[in-house]
Amino acid sequence: MKHQLDVSLRMIAAIVGGYLASVAFSFACVPLLVLSHLCDQNEAVMVSTMLSYLLYFSVIIISFCRKSSVLLWRDLCLMLSVCGVIIYALGDV
Repeated sequence: MKHQLDVSLRMIAAIVGGYLASVAFSFACVPLLVLSHLCDQNEAVMVSTMLSYLLYFSVIIISFCRKSSVLLWRDLCLMLSVCGVIIYALGDV
């Protein structure tokens, strides 16, 4: 039963956590690209969307490579909180 719970938590982290992380990263990346003058707003949206796909796939892979699902959830929560701080601080650019 323990193994089934671990696999279930990893699947939830891969699907739901990966989606939330990619959306948060996409929202947080746009103001960073615009403020650093690397590209204008339209290009920043396109670049951040493409990078969020890479992040989503990497979260799926990492979710089954970590030793513990607790460490996986810790890393996801940390990444979501960092993206949330960036969105809150630079949201209306």
